[in-house]
Amino acid sequence: VVVAVKAGGDDPSINRQLAAVMAEANALNVPKDVVTKNIKRAMDTDTANYDELTYEAYGHGGVGLVINCLSDNKNRAVSEVNMVINKNGCKVASQGSVLFNFSPKGRLVVAKPLDEDSLLDIAIEAGCDGDVLLEPPDAEADGEAARAVVLTEAAELGAVQGALQGAGYDCSGKLVNVPLAPQEVSAEDEEANFGVIDKLEELDDVDSVEHNMALT
Repeated sequence: VVVAVKAGGDDPSINRQLAAVMAEANALNVPKDVVTKNIKRAMDTDTANYDELTYEAYGHGGVGLVINCLSDNKNRAVSEVNMVINKNGCKVASQGSVLFNFSPKGRLVVAKPLDEDSLLDIAIEAGCDGDVLLEPPDAEADGEAARAVVLTEAAELGAVQGALQGAGYDCSGKLVNVPLAPQEVSAEDEEANFGVIDKLEELDDVDSVEHNMALT
């Protein structure tokens, strides 16, 4: 909420990013007073500005790592991320060299059973031209309430999310990077990479870490 308001103001009718965040908060049953409090906090000039930052690295076995950060201090973020990468046998990558192997997508976690025909009808009514794909949810990552996962073109995430919610499907969405060609690695390298990912995600500035490992 704070990042969205800092970027585009406190009016959701104008600030589409804030409107999407508020819709997601509602789908997740976040109390309205919590959202309102954070909007007011963001409008306070004393509240720090947070930036969305992306760093790239090569993990064990040549696996690509995309480290997504949300930080009010870029120097601290890059220093701590690089320290974890270098101390754990990985290599910092130049900008774009890892992301080249990923495709940006919208990912929606739906809290109600959804079939492909219904999804296609909803996407067409929303005016979407890109592909929409239905996947089973990841119980550990998406939560027990998740009943379906929808992948969209990145530019159509908001349209599909709004259409699903309008059709009675509560959902939360975010932009993700999907591997174009998942990479096979040994069991040893897989374990080492997950160890690095865990250490990165323990950093306060790190929001998430994406990878292109082909999991067995």
